[in-house]
Amino acid sequence: MWKSVWVAAALVAVVPWNGSAIAQGPPALGEDFFAGPGSLEMRDFSWIHIPAAEPRVVKVHDIITIIVDEKAEVTSNSRFNRSRAASLKAELKEFIRIADSGNLATAAPNQPTIDANLQSRLNSTGQLIDQEGIRYKIAATVVDVLPNGNLVLEARKTIRTNRDEWQYRLTGEVRSEDISRDNTALSENIVNLFIDRQSRGKVFSSTKRAWGVRLYDLLSPF
Repeated sequence: MWKSVWVAAALVAVVPWNGSAIAQGPPALGEDFFAGPGSLEMRDFSWIHIPAAEPRVVKVHDIITIIVDEKAEVTSNSRFNRSRAASLKAELKEFIRIADSGNLATAAPNQPTIDANLQSRLNSTGQLIDQEGIRYKIAATVVDVLPNGNLVLEARKTIRTNRDEWQYRLTGEVRSEDISRDNTALSENIVNLFIDRQSRGKVFSSTKRAWGVRLYDLLSPF
């Protein structure tokens, strides 16, 4: 009995109060109870309903944090084989010279000959593995919002420590839906991405090659 009373009370709480609804009673079996323009929603009678967050609208001059994580790996294998063979054979049968008497005489009476064979072989095997990566965070400013909703980003960062300086620059275009709820975007989702990193100072100068070594590498043929 108490169960029937509880179900009836629940129906009264859900069904809007009007005379026609009470007269008609509950919907017929198979009818969609929540259909129609005046239908109820979960938020109308639920105590634990949490509304969905409104989508964030990004405007010009907003700041977005870009997580730069770029990795590249190049592997190259090469093998070169070359073989050459040459043969040269020459014979001097007749040649003339001026004798002491002033007359012409044979210059090569014994018919000297030249017989030579030349063979060369070159084998070359090479392997190249190049790995590089860069990872850091940088705050970018939205400089333009395109008609399709894409965002044009531009970022600059300069770090100076004593006499050392590092400069970072980033530009690109990203979709609005690629911006996460914590206001960050991944560099892999940025199209036309351009990353520029420059260093100067005593740390950079101590690691670069001297001008004499660079000149030797330029002029050295091997």
